[in-house]
Amino acid sequence: MIRALITDFGGVLMRTRTDRSRRALEARLGLTPLTLENRVFGGELSMQGQHGAISEEEFWQAVARELDVARIGLTAETFRTEFFADDFLDEDLMAFIRSVRPQYKTGLISNAWSGMRQLIHTTVPIADAFDALVISAEEKMMKPDPRIYQLALDRLNVRADDAIFLDDVQVNIEACNALGMHGVHFMSSEQAQRDI
Repeated sequence: MIRALITDFGGVLMRTRTDRSRRALEARLGLTPLTLENRVFGGELSMQGQHGAISEEEFWQAVARELDVARIGLTAETFRTEFFADDFLDEDLMAFIRSVRPQYKTGLISNAWSGMRQLIHTTVPIADAFDALVISAEEKMMKPDPRIYQLALDRLNVRADDAIFLDDVQVNIEACNALGMHGVHFMSSEQAQRDI
């Protein structure tokens, strides 16, 4: 019996509406397309940040130095703001998640930097919609490590086969399925709600 719905954050609840601002930023910095996403989400510094080895502030300062954003008049903070300028919260999907409570427990598992908890309590105030928050930087482990899924299940006090997990990354879905959870691969808000 399904007793819990657990979701990812970035790429699911928070998505990028258009890549125009990132492409424009790359053009100003003389970088090839997708360099910024690769550096911010997939580089070694990002992995350190998402594992909690460095703070989010240290991460953005280091990336800003590496890319020399000061030469186009940006600070680490203004670079970060421009990078995320086209991101938006999927209010429809959030309303859906809120609607399943209290019949179902809700959780969030996010590969994220140390500032994630503050972000979802203040800037994007959605923390109240979840019974458990599992943030990689705080736990020192990342999806698809099975331990991070188990941690969320333990905090929700449900078994793996009682939980649905929603994520936009296929390897994360495969990992949750291997644990016995019911993975739903996010492709659109409508599809995700329908599949759930």
